Amino acid sequence: MIDFEGERLVTAWTSTAFGGRRQWWMCPSCDRRCAIIYRRGTGPLWGCRVCMGGRYASEHKSVQDRRIQKATKIRKKVGQTSGGLTAPFPIKPKGMHWRTYDQLRAEAQEIEKRVWAAEMAWLDRLKCKT
Repeated sequence: MIDFEGERLVTAWTSTAFGGRRQWWMCPSCDRRCAIIYRRGTGPLWGCRVCMGGRYASEHKSVQDRRIQKATKIRKKVGQTSGGLTAPFPIKPKGMHWRTYDQLRAEAQEIEKRVWAAEMAWLDRLKCKT
């Protein structure tokens, strides 16, 4: 147990690989074991992300934005630093297996095909309105 700002927060320990130990917070609201607990406002209410209704940033993004983010992440993995999705796909980095490169390139191309199809559909809808 830890006393924090006048409140008592309970912790638990678990064993990890190779003989280590890890400390967890016990959510005061649902008794769930969690890595982070949050405080809502200035009141005494503490809880985990689930109890507090917290969301991941990606949950607020559109499908198209998530696709763009994933394609960009793949391009960064193969060494692209600028240019976005309009730049040619980067060449294979030194030390990367060809099989890995080919898989990443195929995945990126499939995602980018969907991105560009959605963009074209949006432009077509925009043309029809004018």
